Amino acid sequence: MIRIYTSAVILAFFAATAVAQNGIPDGPTWGRGTDPEGANSVFATADGCALCHSASSEAVAMRDAIGTDISPHQTWRASMMANSFRDPYWRAQVSKATLAHPKKAAAIEKLCTTCHAPMTSHTARLSGREPRRLNDLVGIPLAEDGVSCTVCHQAGPDNLGKPESFNGRLDIRADRTIFGPYPEPAGGPMRMFTAFEPTHGKHIQSSGMCGSCHTLETHHAVGAEGFQEQTPYLEWLNSDFADGGKDARSCQECHMPNFGKARIVRSPSGRDFNVISRPNYRGHSFLGGNAYMLDIFAKNREKLGAPASTEAFKQAALATRKQLADSTAKLTIKGTRVEDGRFKFDVLVENKTGHKLPSGYPSRRVWLAMEIRQGRTRVFLSGSVDEAGRLDDVKDPLALPHIDVVTQPSQIPVWETVVVDAKGKTTTELVAMARYAKDNRILPKGWRQDGPYAKKTAPQGIGKDSDFVGGHDTVHYDLNLGDVAGERLVIIARLFYQTIPPVWANDLKNVPTAEAKLFNSIYAESPTTTEILSMVIQRFN
Repeated sequence: MIRIYTSAVILAFFAATAVAQNGIPDGPTWGRGTDPEGANSVFATADGCALCHSASSEAVAMRDAIGTDISPHQTWRASMMANSFRDPYWRAQVSKATLAHPKKAAAIEKLCTTCHAPMTSHTARLSGREPRRLNDLVGIPLAEDGVSCTVCHQAGPDNLGKPESFNGRLDIRADRTIFGPYPEPAGGPMRMFTAFEPTHGKHIQSSGMCGSCHTLETHHAVGAEGFQEQTPYLEWLNSDFADGGKDARSCQECHMPNFGKARIVRSPSGRDFNVISRPNYRGHSFLGGNAYMLDIFAKNREKLGAPASTEAFKQAALATRKQLADSTAKLTIKGTRVEDGRFKFDVLVENKTGHKLPSGYPSRRVWLAMEIRQGRTRVFLSGSVDEAGRLDDVKDPLALPHIDVVTQPSQIPVWETVVVDAKGKTTTELVAMARYAKDNRILPKGWRQDGPYAKKTAPQGIGKDSDFVGGHDTVHYDLNLGDVAGERLVIIARLFYQTIPPVWANDLKNVPTAEAKLFNSIYAESPTTTEILSMVIQRFN
């Protein structure tokens, strides 16, 4: 027989038995046999929240008009947020760094797990202990669950958007307050079953929430100032997308799809509660730019210990590619002409996002591939790749300069970061990174030199390119096509994108750690994919 307690009884019992143990309250947190796979009195794995925030065959809650499961739990499970700790590329890179710098290993892992295993990291902070080493976290549910529900929804508003919140320093306290975006939450069931206190928190919809982990400054390189490894939030602040800007949109408005009006909770029995539908419910898929890694999880979910289904990962990868194709960039060909026997035109590359293109992890790159055809004959080709995803005819992919004018096929416009160590040598080793030798990633619309965090997000290595400005860059083509310059031609421009270029993956090949070996074996079977962000075709004559 199931015993039903009132929320008042549950809370009274919790308060009466709570004691400070290593700085974290101890006491009952989950009732009626609903214990999640992993929990302490501050955090819980997402399967506990799924008790009411997952779809059921007996309820209409968290389903769209055609019955698709749009629940927070289902859409989150196949996201990179849910799998941040399982990410084999991240694990391989961390193992490489700690092997190369054993004296810094604990500090490196502490910084990395703050965002990739935040529940264990914040538990250690709240208890006054040093966090566990990464290998000791393997198999621990609170670590394996990545960026789970009780991380973001317990973050307080006080330090969000401020430097003290960066590098994953969310203000999470041991008071069981859990925030949601809607006013007047129906809190009885949550208090009953979890002892969490649901509270309206408008800050949960702010970009500052995402900015905590998506602003990362490292201080590993000897003799170097702080290195801005990732700055999507700072880039957003200096854009028209920032709060109060011309095109104001938060991170959540772009990366969490709006499913409209929906009931966002059901009863633990699987049936609908008598609760109101909430407007503008946003799915928790957290669409980013890493479709390649979602492909990896779809193909290797059992090997990587991911609980989401293969189909769920495939759907997440498809949704990611749709966003990349529809909402990321736009190409425009203009000024096509023949002058002095040379074929000339310009390509405007527009950034449609609220941060740099590409943004985030420093391996990512975007490039412009150009093909010109006369009938069935190709008369010009630049920016093509081989089966392994390597740019054709490029000897050193870390030595490509910024390109403003293209006169020959070897001049490939690539928007990326190239990082050097303290001695000025190019590197893909995160711990060695000291400064950007090249950062010509396309700026967000509205970026300005006197804007917020301009020094930390300024472009590097673009020379005197006068039309590299906020929101777009223009590439000028000035080609010698010989006798065909004035003939009927077809220009085909494609904008490509990679999250892990081959040179970054290849630098892990000789790393003898188990994590690197695992990634190398997976990568050998699934080489880097090349995504297409935009394509335009124009006829001449």
